[in-house]
Amino acid sequence: MTRSGVAAVVAVLATSLLTGCGSDGDRRSLGDLVEDAVAEARERVEEATGDVRVGEGSASDAPIRNDTRTRFDYDQYTALVKQVLASLESYWADAMPAELETPYRGDPAGYFYYRPEERAGPRCDGQPAPPKNAFYCPAGDFIAWDESGLLIPYYLQGDFAAAYVLAHEFGHAMQVRLRPEDRPSTGILRELQADCLAGAWARAVAEGGQLEAGDLDEAVAGIYTGRDVPGTPFTDPRAHGSGFERIRAFGDGYEGGPRQCLVTDWVVDAGS
Repeated sequence: MTRSGVAAVVAVLATSLLTGCGSDGDRRSLGDLVEDAVAEARERVEEATGDVRVGEGSASDAPIRNDTRTRFDYDQYTALVKQVLASLESYWADAMPAELETPYRGDPAGYFYYRPEERAGPRCDGQPAPPKNAFYCPAGDFIAWDESGLLIPYYLQGDFAAAYVLAHEFGHAMQVRLRPEDRPSTGILRELQADCLAGAWARAVAEGGQLEAGDLDEAVAGIYTGRDVPGTPFTDPRAHGSGFERIRAFGDGYEGGPRQCLVTDWVVDAGS
């Protein structure tokens, strides 16, 4: 698809997002669902920091789905996390050499969740794990996320909103495995490249028949939730991009594949 075609897709997805933010009177509020989810997680898992391992039973080729409209099932949530991580591992093990002509140097060393209200998360190069966030730690080559403050609320927006968060952080893990000339030099471009890489994976999932109606809308909702506050300077080291920039980067990867995400081929509106 041409760039104008990608822009049209982005416009349609953004419109569906903005018109779909209301909730039916019969449904419980997002806040109520999050409270129930956190309470159930506390009951079921004694440790506040956990190691998520991907193994048998991940069913990475099964449809990515959940039912968060009226209920929350912690087992279903953890199964989805493992399924998405297994799918990301499988995709990038093939795509790095085949699409990016770069050897795949193995999966990330670990995946960890944490709940700051109970105990601090894993530290990265001496820095504490941030609340309501997810991150890739280059020093330890691991991915971590605030379960109660970030991933469960995203999951309750939709399964593919949570999948997008994991795919974005996995994209950061793949960045350090790229050739130096293919890695962006600035923080915001690194974030947009990770969105683009997440989009490339999402396309492979779609082609594998694992996406259901509304999944891409859920991803866009998740991207839009994580956009920068309007007016954030391009040079801010914490900048991730505007809602449009992030959605477009995801769309570039979805339409063009991982090569579209390389620095030499991929153009963003720096400073927009």
